[in-house]
Amino acid sequence: MIVFDIGSWRFTYRVGAIIIRDGHVLLMRMGANDFWFVPGGRVEAGETAQVALKREVTEELGVTGEVGRLLWTNENFFRMNETHCHELALYFLVTLSKDAHRDLSMTFIGKEADGTPYECAWHSLESLAKIRLVPRFLVRALPKLPHAPEHVVEVDPPATPETTKG
Repeated sequence: MIVFDIGSWRFTYRVGAIIIRDGHVLLMRMGANDFWFVPGGRVEAGETAQVALKREVTEELGVTGEVGRLLWTNENFFRMNETHCHELALYFLVTLSKDAHRDLSMTFIGKEADGTPYECAWHSLESLAKIRLVPRFLVRALPKLPHAPEHVVEVDPPATPETTKG
């Protein structure tokens, strides 16, 4: 995984799958966390973003997905507990086969390699403002996908002054 620490900062290179079906987006959350995010994960050294995303979709959803076009690059600055996080994420449109996870009312449970449980569920695009979705730009961006890749920088309020230097 491309994750490393520099002082109080943790850098992560992540890929995310934007999976939309019938006005719903597939989201997941880990353990008892109160926030949702799109399926995906960390890229391994020497792995392309597309290969990493295909691997993560298979691991997390148990199905293969077709990785499509790049939608967003995202520089995300936030805090998780006492750690300042700097995440670089690439979000791609991903298509699942028509019969994979097609029941939009279904929630399914899985476990990470370390045993951490997670749940996946479909959320209507209109209801995203009612949940805690991270990174936050996805609340406004998911209902209207861009025609060309966009670069988004997001600094969460608890971020330190260093993250806002231009």
